[in-house]
Amino acid sequence: MTAALAASLLLAGCGGGDGSGAPPATGGTPTPTPTAAPPAIVGGERQIGQWRELILNNDGSINWSEYTRVANAYHTAEMVSYRLGPRATDYNEPAPTATIYQPEPNGLWKGGLNRALADKFCQTSDKLIQSDAPDGYGDGFGGGGGWIWSGQMLFSPDANAPAELSAGVANARAFDGAMATRASDGSTQALCMRMNASWYGDWWNRNNISTPTTPAVANLRRRDATLPLPAVAVARGDIQNSVTGFLAFQNGLIAAAGTGNDSYSGIGNLVEPSLRLPAGKVPTALALSAMNEFLFVTVWDAAARKGQLGVIAVNPEDPANIGPQDTGRYGWGVQSWPNVRSLKLLGFVDLPMAAPNTLSVTLSTGTMKFRGFEEWRGRGLDTQAERDRWFARSNLAFDTFIPQTEYWRLLASAGYAVVGSRAENKVAIVDLRPLLRFYRDQYLTTQAKWNETANSNQGPGDNQWPYTFAHKPEQRPTVLGTLDVVQPTAVFARQIRTGTNTLSGWDGRSWNYLSTLLTVGSMDGTIRQYDVRSLIDPASSSTMPTAAVREWRVGRNPVQITTPIAGAVRTDDLYIVSRGAREVGVYSYKGDRHAVLKDSRLRDPVALVIAQQGAGFFGAGKDRALQAQGLTVLDYEGKTVHVYGMYIPNYPATYQPGRLDGFWQEQWPFAGPDDPNRQPFQYGTGRLLAGKPFAFSIDEVI
Repeated sequence: MTAALAASLLLAGCGGGDGSGAPPATGGTPTPTPTAAPPAIVGGERQIGQWRELILNNDGSINWSEYTRVANAYHTAEMVSYRLGPRATDYNEPAPTATIYQPEPNGLWKGGLNRALADKFCQTSDKLIQSDAPDGYGDGFGGGGGWIWSGQMLFSPDANAPAELSAGVANARAFDGAMATRASDGSTQALCMRMNASWYGDWWNRNNISTPTTPAVANLRRRDATLPLPAVAVARGDIQNSVTGFLAFQNGLIAAAGTGNDSYSGIGNLVEPSLRLPAGKVPTALALSAMNEFLFVTVWDAAARKGQLGVIAVNPEDPANIGPQDTGRYGWGVQSWPNVRSLKLLGFVDLPMAAPNTLSVTLSTGTMKFRGFEEWRGRGLDTQAERDRWFARSNLAFDTFIPQTEYWRLLASAGYAVVGSRAENKVAIVDLRPLLRFYRDQYLTTQAKWNETANSNQGPGDNQWPYTFAHKPEQRPTVLGTLDVVQPTAVFARQIRTGTNTLSGWDGRSWNYLSTLLTVGSMDGTIRQYDVRSLIDPASSSTMPTAAVREWRVGRNPVQITTPIAGAVRTDDLYIVSRGAREVGVYSYKGDRHAVLKDSRLRDPVALVIAQQGAGFFGAGKDRALQAQGLTVLDYEGKTVHVYGMYIPNYPATYQPGRLDGFWQEQWPFAGPDDPNRQPFQYGTGRLLAGKPFAFSIDEVI
């Protein structure tokens, strides 16, 4: 390690003198104030408090013995803590003293016209009626759970955890909302949002929406008692109602898992797709393209001493316009909802790094959701005329307007994966065009190529559809280049979406402007954005970004960068979890700070999920909609899953006052007991877990 690099790393770790990680103020003569001891660089091995970068030698090179040890134990509690990076206590960061207001001790937020009815049916799990009878709550009740967010949660279980929690993989409900209606006219009368997480089922959360062991994992354990648990990573699509999740395990097993209206929740067929990576390939991060086309996994290979990106084709139950409904075939690598039949490993891309640990993916297609647009299966691709229409649409420029009802009648022609290695100070860009255009051409050009994708030619062989890289190497994605970034802790590539409500759109930019930016967080709290429009624009040629177009500072060790799920509001707001500062920051697409959540309850935030939390399906008029942004925050050392509500005025209300009056405006009073002004956050509840939660992936599941 050069002296210059050591100095830059030392400065990167110090941050501002106020302990926030922000640069010190300029102007005048600064007043010396006590500061926390800065992170030390010990002979090139990064040491911050009790945390250190395990796999580095003193000269900054990879310690292959430690690399192998970490890989072999990647799923263990020791390595999960290492993977998450330094805690606030490692930085001597003081604990927050402020306590976010909690309006209801049980997290039940009620509203609507009939409050007495709301008081009856809005209950905690132990007090819910266990019957579908419409009169179970007296006159006027009809309805039930209607807005449920759930998915797979990963945690390191305690040694004495109950048996059902020993797997460290649960189907967990982040929060839910419901309505009750009058039997006479069906109008919404009583509303309920339950601002509490759960991994145990109740009447509203059937079909394994909440269960302490994910059913797919229970079945995997029965088949293999040596399955290393918990899973190391979880991922699902970025569209609304993406009910199928995927799990990666330390031994290379990749498996589908489901919730709600998904066959893998146990209510449909018992097919549980999975595959095993070649021996020695240890998964470290997982990402699914937005509409379930391809699954990507970063791996460490200790024998070959290299990192790779694995590419897995997904075979959906209901592929868009290629399915058995109209052509009698199954379509690998195309958009789908909601179930998956099988998976096939296409091959690997060698990365310019040995220890990839963060991953994000985006393609040139996107939608808010499939559900509710059943006409998407209306036209097949077995005619040249229809293939020609899809082909032309697939190559339109990134920001060309396409009606939402047409948005799935195309295939991705551009996209990229971004892979970070914190230990190696590298961020790699992988161009997915070769893969995507191979599938586009196979499905959408000639009759002969279309025929090759028929069921009769599908199978596990290299030369059976979908073809592996060994058989058709021209489809292998390529590494476009590498960015030198000091200790990248989080990478984020936002998926294109239709039907979004974004600040960039109201600002006069593209509604999907954030999709043209790659966002990277560094351990010192620096957030950088790079222009990657060419990588997701089918009408452009891929160009490697170089210098950042924008940067700002947040709390140290930002371990996650994300946005709300498709279908929510303010969907280009960036949510950044900074473990080293015990905070969650909410920023605009360009880095303007909206709000920062710091709460005395939060000991060690490491991840969050955010979605629109609604009751009454957003209602039908004034006082018939109860809604909020719901934040579920995983507190690792605190062993708690916290739920917060958040209110920041929706953009149309700001740009066009009165437009949303009586329909979309928030009905919950986000005000403190002694403060009539609206607050950005209110606390729902925190639920203790017999373990340390570290990853969560949710969607609207029914």
